[in-house]
Amino acid sequence: MPDTNRAINRVFTRKVIIDLLQNGQNDVFDYVVKRYIDDPESKNHGQLISEIYAHLGKQQRNEYYYMNTLLNKLLDGIHNVNTTSAFSQVRIGHSVADFVMINGEGRVYEIKSELDNFDRLNDQLRDYYRAFSKVSVLASIHELDRIKNILSSFGDMGDAVGIYVLSDQNTIFNKNRSREPQRYDDLLDHANIFKLLRKREYENIISKYFGNLPQAEPVFHFKACLEKFHEIPIHSAQKLVFQELKKRNKITIEEFEKIQPELKSVVYFSGLVREMPKIEQLLQKEYGG
Repeated sequence: MPDTNRAINRVFTRKVIIDLLQNGQNDVFDYVVKRYIDDPESKNHGQLISEIYAHLGKQQRNEYYYMNTLLNKLLDGIHNVNTTSAFSQVRIGHSVADFVMINGEGRVYEIKSELDNFDRLNDQLRDYYRAFSKVSVLASIHELDRIKNILSSFGDMGDAVGIYVLSDQNTIFNKNRSREPQRYDDLLDHANIFKLLRKREYENIISKYFGNLPQAEPVFHFKACLEKFHEIPIHSAQKLVFQELKKRNKITIEEFEKIQPELKSVVYFSGLVREMPKIEQLLQKEYGG
């Protein structure tokens, strides 16, 4: 069994939830329950998950905790679930964006939890700006001064980066501590924007913009479409890509509100919304019952 910190970090993952749904049991979940929960047999799975999540909040706010808090704040409080799509772990260049939101525009949030370091931040931000024009860093409130100092060393790019902090009370969007991201387009690149798309999505864009798809052998189809995509002015190309991305992760307000707050990220990002009836049954089920 992995060490305690690694185990608790794995509780809020698709694999653990699927195991609980299909088998009624998961070794990592059982290990964490026995390690952190008093008298678990008297509680249902929903209560256990709430207590495990509360422990994360008090002792080791990991990337999931930051991401889940951000998702809850954005989609429950600021933006409309019906008109907004969010994504996690989006590859852009040589980096992977923690959290991407597509609404009227696209935004990247790079999460730096208490368990992370800042060694690659410059490279990460440069990669994100190859496809997105607004990028922010979300870190602990205790790292606010450090974040400001680091970003100030990145020149114009660093000045454009938004800054948000997760407070000890789990607030994020405090106007006195936050800095809104500014648009920065100097690094935008057609190829990186294009690679955000699936085959059907980039074909939709090429077909609608040019009236047809390029004629090419299947092995050269991707390259031919990318070459056509380069002919679209970059800001128009970016906008068209965001319109396609918004079509993913469709979920209604009613569906989103039914998800237990501690599980919103894993259910939303892992495509488990269709499993919500089974998840609701699991959460009501007594542990060991």
